[in-house]
Amino acid sequence: MKQCKRLEQILKRKSGATSMEIIAAIKTVSPHSRMTELKNKGWVINRVPVRGRNYGRYYGTPPLKLGQ
Repeated sequence: MKQCKRLEQILKRKSGATSMEIIAAIKTVSPHSRMTELKNKGWVINRVPVRGRNYGRYYGTPPLKLGQ
């Protein structure tokens, strides 16, 4: 499965994903580049800070499909 397809699945989860979870799941060292690729495809990706930590959880919303 392509990295972007797997990242789409991870970002659509209710719990979202941290950068380290994305790195482990899709076997990449540049998760933010993959997220940028999704943003260019119309995805909305939000980062929510984790309380008391220096990292955040990422949540994604796919682009709207017109005509359905």
